[in-house]
Amino acid sequence: MKKMISLLIAASVLLLLLGMVRGEYRHKQIEIEQKLERLNPALNNDINYFDYLTYRVMKNGSARVATLGSSVTKGVGASAPSQSWRALLQKELRDTSRPLKHVTVSNHGHSGYTSAMLLDQDVLSKVKNSRPDLIILETSVINNYRRSVSMEETQASIEELYRTFKEQIPGVEILFIAPNPILKENIDPSGLNQLGHTFEEYVDFTEQIIKDNKWNYFDTHGHMMDEMAIRGLEKKDVLNDMIHPNDLGYSIWFEELFYEGLTRSISGK
Repeated sequence: MKKMISLLIAASVLLLLLGMVRGEYRHKQIEIEQKLERLNPALNNDINYFDYLTYRVMKNGSARVATLGSSVTKGVGASAPSQSWRALLQKELRDTSRPLKHVTVSNHGHSGYTSAMLLDQDVLSKVKNSRPDLIILETSVINNYRRSVSMEETQASIEELYRTFKEQIPGVEILFIAPNPILKENIDPSGLNQLGHTFEEYVDFTEQIIKDNKWNYFDTHGHMMDEMAIRGLEKKDVLNDMIHPNDLGYSIWFEELFYEGLTRSISGK
């Protein structure tokens, strides 16, 4: 009889513990569902890029960012690949929170490419095959300026890049960013290309195009210049040559993008 009572008590305790475990599990599930709802970009237009990537990780187990652009996206000028703004971004994202440890940032930087060259089918296919949730698209206007690409072709290529990725990668978010500041003497002491345009005119022109279309844009160039002024730095202090950032330049680029650009709402508001 005593043995039977002991077994009944043990069974009751086990059932109680199982009920508590199920209750705790259900509570956690509700918390996850509520967080997913709060971070769902289809339901909330005020989430930032960190929220968005967290949402994608929670939904799919991982999230992917593709960086696309010219040699300054590739990381030319850095002392090592780990010192490029892309590599610094991936490292800091993964250190930010447990979900963001599952974010991968792939590099699709191409030396010498203009914005129109980024429309090459091989370039587009590699970005598409990386299955990005977010594309950070550096406008490549350093090369548009250096190769004297017309403003009309610049506009057409920027708009075509956006349309192509939106059509071919459903649900992808796109953040356009400007390249870094460069020395005007890189092609001529006047700072003018063969069309009579300055580099800054290309930066301002593409910013206006993107904003007119109500697409998301981060002015890397302007933010870097502001931070350099605060630190008392000149352009030559952050460049490896006349064009490509050195480690300090890439560090400033990363910091401005991470703390100022990615904290903005993905709705652009």
